[in-house]
Amino acid sequence: MKKSAKLYSSLFAAIVLTAGSFVPSAKAETLEMKQIISQLQQQSESQPLTSKAFTAQTAVTEVTYKRQIQGNQLHKYVFKTNGGSFEVNALHSDNDGLDCFVYNFDTAETIDPSSTGALDLPPGTYVLVVINNTNGALDYEYKVNGPFSEQPDLTMPSLQVTSPTANDVRLAKGSSKVFLFSGKSDSNNLSIGSITDEINITSPGVFQQNVPLRNGFNQFTLTASVNSGNAVMAFYSINLPGISRLQGKDRYEVSSNISKELRLIGGNNSGTVIIAKGDVFSDALSGGPLAYSEDAPILLTASQGLPESVIEQIKQLKPERAIILGGTGSVSTNVEAQLKSLGVAGIERIGGKDRFAVAASVGERVSDTMESDTAIIASGEVFPDALSASSIAGPIGMPVLLVNSGVVPDAIQTFIKNHPNIENFIVVGGPATVKDSVITQIKSLHAGAYVGRISGKDRYEVSINVAKYGIENFGMDLSTAAFARGDLFPDALSGAAIANYFMAPILLTTTNSLEPQVGSFLTEHSSEINNFYIFGGTGSVSQNTENQLNNLIK
Repeated sequence: MKKSAKLYSSLFAAIVLTAGSFVPSAKAETLEMKQIISQLQQQSESQPLTSKAFTAQTAVTEVTYKRQIQGNQLHKYVFKTNGGSFEVNALHSDNDGLDCFVYNFDTAETIDPSSTGALDLPPGTYVLVVINNTNGALDYEYKVNGPFSEQPDLTMPSLQVTSPTANDVRLAKGSSKVFLFSGKSDSNNLSIGSITDEINITSPGVFQQNVPLRNGFNQFTLTASVNSGNAVMAFYSINLPGISRLQGKDRYEVSSNISKELRLIGGNNSGTVIIAKGDVFSDALSGGPLAYSEDAPILLTASQGLPESVIEQIKQLKPERAIILGGTGSVSTNVEAQLKSLGVAGIERIGGKDRFAVAASVGERVSDTMESDTAIIASGEVFPDALSASSIAGPIGMPVLLVNSGVVPDAIQTFIKNHPNIENFIVVGGPATVKDSVITQIKSLHAGAYVGRISGKDRYEVSINVAKYGIENFGMDLSTAAFARGDLFPDALSGAAIANYFMAPILLTTTNSLEPQVGSFLTEHSSEINNFYIFGGTGSVSQNTENQLNNLIK
């Protein structure tokens, strides 16, 4: 699976790469380097760096950065050069818990010294970033050789945090929605930031600062810096167990509110949105993995025009790019014109003569980006199984290929033939929705391919079994789970992006009460549960169902 040229797979690297947010648990195994660029840009904008005029007397060619770094923290050291060749060498013993890289403030580029050897740096301002990927303190020593334009500041402010006592905290159910951060720092500047806000704290000295909490995961970054820009950053996740309902007056407003929630928790920072028709599921069923690979929300639209709630959300997001799923018969050219008028510069359309051709074209995008060796096979005639499957398809990078009940359509046959690297196929749904003849045909199209099936007696049991499969094979767990009405598609379609962010299952339920099979499954795993998302209003998932879910959170 590949999402970018340079990926960091450790938990703390994932924390760092989320623009200042703590990704819950160890679920975010890989996140794009572009996200750390956002973090460093925000820091440079909020705190202008001090500068010295270059003189021959202040020029140096060697600096050693030697310090201890606490668990789940980042140190950043600012240096400047008029250009030249640099080398970064680790003098400490090999330690997989430490990472470092160089960031160029002027071009927003990152450089991994371990993979490039000598660094040919143009004139500018740079940051050496040191990351501790573990929970314990580590000693590091990096020697940097090169033509610095002035003596780099080796100062690193202290940051001693007494509350919280750990980087990942689960509060008791029913706890206050205000949390106290406290500690001591000798820094010139101290702040605590969330996805949506940053609070400046008086420093140096002892500090206490209350921050508001929402149900679910709350992500905070404590940043202590000196005037040169050198800083220590500590990352925290405060989990307030509970239920978050994302609703609206219609399916379009629900999709907009799901997009808003994604922004609040730190997702969808790519500048791209996915646009799908909201009253027919056919073209949109394969969109979940595409949304994940593009780091984009799925916004639903009417065929002839964008609903007002979606227009307002696009104004807030200010995306540079939109990908429309389906041809002009599904999403008209008028929608394209509206997107352009809203400032969306790049508009792409993934179309095809039918839903199967669209699924194949979406699969091409997903396969090119994620390079998974596995694909999902699901019915293109009904929606529930494909929606349940999107919870595992997105994070693993598996395209969702739609088929007829008894035959593999031509477009999907061509896709399978053209992707010999996809050696595994997971059929989601029982033989009533995807017949065994489809499995036989896939095996004939790809000799030696493994074809498995996730089945169930109905859509609800299939959603449970998809969750079990994800838990057993892909590292999914039930700390967060998402719920949608099982006989309608729009809310689950839009909500797939949130489920993918948390690597959480999408479980289908009946409206008026929690579907019994789903209830039994959750009861068996109640000790693992922290948070639930409900997609849709009480007309889709009733208040009684919400109460039943709330009783399962301990």
